Amino acid sequence: MNVHSQQQHPQFNGGAIIDDQGREVPITEAMIQHACENLARDWSYPLPRKAKATPEQKAR
Repeated sequence: MNVHSQQQHPQFNGGAIIDDQGREVPITEAMIQHACENLARDWSYPLPRKAKATPEQKAR
């Protein structure tokens, strides 16, 4: 095997995002945890929806 033919970067088998310069950036566990923390902090339950009236209720 030729030393120069080996990959310069470690093998990558996960998810990635593409940054503004077009580079592939591996998604790290820290990135996932940060996103989950933001979602947990900003989450709010939706307001209950009013049930739609049935045809029988509309006829009254």
